[in-house]
Amino acid sequence: MTKTNRKVQYLAGLCVSLAFTFTGAVNTWASPAIPKFKNGDANIVISDAQTSWAVSVSALGSLPGCYFGRELSERVGRRKTIILAAVPGFVGALTILFTKSPLLMCFARILMGIANGITAVVTMIYLTEIADKEIRGALGMLVQVMNNLGSLVIYGIGPFVPYTVLNSIVLFISAFFALLCIWVPESPYYHLARGNVAAAKKSFLFLKGSNDSKWADEQMDIMRVHVQESMENRSTLRELISNMKYRRAIYIIAGLKVLQYMTGSLAIQSYLEVIFRQSSSISGPYASIVYGFVQLGAGIGATFLAGYFGRRILMLLSSLGVAMSLTLVGVYFFLQDSVVVSKEVLSSISSLPLIGVLGFNILYAAGLGNLPYIMQAELFPMNVKTIASSMATMLACVLAFSVTKSYQGIKDVFGHYTVFWSFAAVAGFGVFFIYFFVPETKGKTLEEVQDNMQEAAVEIERLNKTGEGD
Repeated sequence: MTKTNRKVQYLAGLCVSLAFTFTGAVNTWASPAIPKFKNGDANIVISDAQTSWAVSVSALGSLPGCYFGRELSERVGRRKTIILAAVPGFVGALTILFTKSPLLMCFARILMGIANGITAVVTMIYLTEIADKEIRGALGMLVQVMNNLGSLVIYGIGPFVPYTVLNSIVLFISAFFALLCIWVPESPYYHLARGNVAAAKKSFLFLKGSNDSKWADEQMDIMRVHVQESMENRSTLRELISNMKYRRAIYIIAGLKVLQYMTGSLAIQSYLEVIFRQSSSISGPYASIVYGFVQLGAGIGATFLAGYFGRRILMLLSSLGVAMSLTLVGVYFFLQDSVVVSKEVLSSISSLPLIGVLGFNILYAAGLGNLPYIMQAELFPMNVKTIASSMATMLACVLAFSVTKSYQGIKDVFGHYTVFWSFAAVAGFGVFFIYFFVPETKGKTLEEVQDNMQEAAVEIERLNKTGEGD
């Protein structure tokens, strides 16, 4: 058996995943920024309604970003697309740094959302295509770690620096990851899809840390067969939706996206400091820092867990834990806002929101936070992978916008506890969904995953025809 060195795969995965530090920074920017709006430190006149738009509109910007990511990854390659994603992110961060207009701020947040949309579509495709099957899950989990790292930087520094410094940090991150990605190799699968076998082989050998040309040719033949089959059956959006053989994958990924975003992760991240100011005995800024460190540690831990446990078990435990944690937070706010218990009782349970939110943080990172990204890159064949990933990310953007935009309104009308119990109910549904519908993909090559999905699709179609005959 040919000996390989995975150092390049790890380094390339690390550099590409750094794009998500910008995503994490954009998603959590509002947590330290909102208090600066309210106390005048930002020197900006902005209403609560305008603030909610500024917080949530980046998710809408991700919608065109998904389209751009899909088109660019097919036309110029995975690597160049990841680098190009930094351009709208940099322009948006630069605009926020200097603007005093809420309208321009929303426009800048849309640009930053476009960058995030491009990143979300292409990064996981790249990672799953360059990684050996033994490390694909762990390498894919780096995305969550880097997302958490970006969040930690904002949580840890943002509350204690001026508004301009906060925005300068986001601006720096947008350029930093692009510079680090200049050296990374292109995906061999992309080269094969373009018919450039020599470039694919060169990239393959570099990624594998090997110079065994004969072995590389054998692997190229296997990959080329699957790529050729996929490209010959290249599908449109209409084909993706209407063809039965993709139906199971669509249902699975749509369900996982609902779990990933409708459990409220982005809303909690965006309003974290405000949540702790209203509930915890610990100050909002310091509680946010604790949250950021726990989130980063949980993401790193999840990276190792993904290498030992299957996707299903991690997502099952994650969904169950998220439901229980958010229920605890809802109980506190129910006692505070609806039952209106005494200050003594509230004081005795003041740590409940912190425990619940940190529990959510850890358990979300262990599964729901990132494994759906890996699954969407694994379950779809190459001929529909970019369009499927793009559509999945667009669905995620709609869900993220809905959650972050409605958070303030639901809280004001129905109470904080209603928000958290709604998130918990979605997570509870997720336990049953994952158990009955989500397959295991750990330890399988992309080719093996596709073969299994196709066999399942054929079996479902056969059962449907049998039922029609009866």
